[in-house]
Amino acid sequence: MRVSWEDEVVQYLTNSSFYFEIDGVTGLALKSSSGPEIEMEVAGGDTAIGVTKDAKTQTQATIGGVKYNSTISLKYVAGNEGDQKKLYDWYNDCHRDTFSGGSSKAMDSRKTGSLVVYDPNGAEAMRFNFTDLFPGSATQISSLSVDSAGQLAEDTLELYFTKVTREK
Repeated sequence: MRVSWEDEVVQYLTNSSFYFEIDGVTGLALKSSSGPEIEMEVAGGDTAIGVTKDAKTQTQATIGGVKYNSTISLKYVAGNEGDQKKLYDWYNDCHRDTFSGGSSKAMDSRKTGSLVVYDPNGAEAMRFNFTDLFPGSATQISSLSVDSAGQLAEDTLELYFTKVTREK
């Protein structure tokens, strides 16, 4: 990502310098993070709305709507200890058991979290804070095959949230 303001150029290398933190989970080794996405739809910007004196064409671009994708996907090194276990336990607390049903701790287990992007000097450049994080789906070690020898096992956790704010 590259952003430019007047004479100042700021560069963020998001492919290698990021960190995602969830309440109580601070040492997770992330391979990738995706989401959220915000798309602003433009209305009226692609055609003329009229013509004025001297054959000057008038156009107007207006925000026609905003689409939100309120999910985050985290891919991380699999494991049954430390932060991996905390995420697995949180997921289990928030979802009913498939076979026996019953209640869950979903309403009491909402968390907050932050996505931090660092600049090339290692300083915090952007921070997005998430409210009401909730684990939606989890994929544990999608493949254990002979041709995958020497590769790290990875888990994926999809998170939902109700609010995101950008601090920096």
